[in-house]
Amino acid sequence: MDIGVVVRRGYAPAREDWIRIAREAEELGYHSIWTNEHIAIPGQIESRYPYGADGRPSFRIDGAWHEAMVALGFLAGVTERIRLGTAVIPLFNRDPLSLAKQAASVDELSGGRLELGLGAGWLVEEAQLLGHPHDHRGARLDECIDILRKAWTQKSFEHHGRFWDYPGKVGVHPQPPQGAELPIWIGGESDAALRTTAVRATGNLLWMAAPEAVAVMRRRLDAARPGLRLAVSMRISDAGLDRAEATREAGADLLLLINDAGSAPTVQSLRRYAKALAG
Repeated sequence: MDIGVVVRRGYAPAREDWIRIAREAEELGYHSIWTNEHIAIPGQIESRYPYGADGRPSFRIDGAWHEAMVALGFLAGVTERIRLGTAVIPLFNRDPLSLAKQAASVDELSGGRLELGLGAGWLVEEAQLLGHPHDHRGARLDECIDILRKAWTQKSFEHHGRFWDYPGKVGVHPQPPQGAELPIWIGGESDAALRTTAVRATGNLLWMAAPEAVAVMRRRLDAARPGLRLAVSMRISDAGLDRAEATREAGADLLLLINDAGSAPTVQSLRRYAKALAG
C-alpha cells in the first residue's frame, strides 16, 4: 500500500509550510502529496455535504483554499520525485479545455507526476456562483474525461457530445508526458462514480471511509473491472496503526493521510508513520 499526504482544506498553509511538508514527505519516501479546492464559498449552503453525519460542511465562508492546480504547479518546482494529486477537483469548477490545459501543464512541469482526482461535485451553490451548469453531473464528468483523453493524445481533435461541441479542429498544448496514461481518480462511492471509475478511470478515491466501507468498495471495483486501484483518506489523528492496517487489509492501494495542523506537527506525524506504515 502506497502512502500519501493531503494538505488539509481547513488549514491554509503559507509558502514555507507547503515547501516543508512536500520536501519532508518526499525525503521520507511518501508516494504523493495531494490538495483539494473550492473556488468560492457560498454564504448560504443548502446542498447536502456527503461526508458529514448531519449533511453540513464544516468549512467556513472565510476558509482560505488555494487553487489546486496553482498549488501543484508550485509544488512541482520545489520537489523532484513525489507525485502530485488533487483529491478532488469538483468538475463544475472547470470547463474541459481549461482542465486539460492545467493538467497537462502541471504534468509537464513536474516531469510526469500528476495524479488527477475528479468529482462530479456536490456544492450546487458554488456552481451557481461561478455561472457553471450543475445538471446531469455524472454524465458531464464522463464526457469531460473523454475530452481530456482526446486533448492529451491528439494533435488536434473535434468533439460532438451531449454537453460540449467543438465543431472545428481544436488543439490543447502542451500535452502531458503521461499522455493517455495520466492517472484519473474518481471521488465518491455512488453507483455513478463506480461506473465512471470502471469505464474511464484509474481508480476510486474514498474520503475518510471506515475499513468496512473500504472492503465493500474493493469488492465492487473488482467486480466492475479487475485492476482498478482504490485510494482512501484518513486524518492523521485517526491513523493509528491498527486503523491503517485494517484499511490495507480491506483492499486499499493508497492511503492518504490528511494533516490536521500546521507544518511542524504534520512533519512530526509523517516521520512517525513513515516507518510504521511502510511496506
